[in-house]
Amino acid sequence: MTQARSPKPLQGPRLVRFLSDLAVADGEVSHKDFAERLGRLIALPDSIALSMVHARLSTMTSEPMPEAGVAVSSESVMADFLRVRTTLVETIVDSFTPGAGASWLSFPRVTASTPAEEMASYKRYQMFYVNQQREIALRINKLRADVRLTVSGRSARLARLVVLDTGLDEALSAPAQNLFAEVPRLLGKRFEDLYQRHQETIVDRETDDDRQLWSQPGGWLAQFAGEMQGSLLAELEARLQPVLGLMEALKEEGESA
Repeated sequence: MTQARSPKPLQGPRLVRFLSDLAVADGEVSHKDFAERLGRLIALPDSIALSMVHARLSTMTSEPMPEAGVAVSSESVMADFLRVRTTLVETIVDSFTPGAGASWLSFPRVTASTPAEEMASYKRYQMFYVNQQREIALRINKLRADVRLTVSGRSARLARLVVLDTGLDEALSAPAQNLFAEVPRLLGKRFEDLYQRHQETIVDRETDDDRQLWSQPGGWLAQFAGEMQGSLLAELEARLQPVLGLMEALKEEGESA
């Protein structure tokens, strides 16, 4: 096994680091004043709702929620998580492989029949990314609900964790969606930058712009496709973190029993 390198200072989630590396996200991620910055994301009605969640936690009994799926094993929960994650990863990868994925989830290609006005337009690539985001969100939301049901039936501590997780999810759902919606906009800046560089190269070389080569290895659109795929995989990782946290709590509960 390769010897692990000394850890570097934490630079934020993989998605943020990825966008920063593409020079489309501004600023360096910092954990200073985290609570204050988090508070600015939560509107007053959501703050009141979180306060009510906190009050409910203090009145919960020492028994797990009776309606939860107590019989489901930790191994089964992990297997479901891995299955959903693998399916989503494969869906993303296949969407960039011509003919491998569903047509409505396939990365747009430049062909001889592509209208001239669409060839260098980011609009259809943005729509592709948004469709991928919706598919990812739908599957992860269902997975998170299933995991909550299992976790809440294990112990009073985990039942309280599920109540807290649900409250935070409801309070941060809108801000999170707004932040994820920024990703395709930022990628649009990268798309335009790569296309501009390509145009400058064509002028410098005094050659014709063969659009059929855009998606070939070394082409600017092929590079963008690889970067967009990397962004989707990083976003998937970020969206799965709350579910992973619930499962880690479930595992710890089993180890301490």
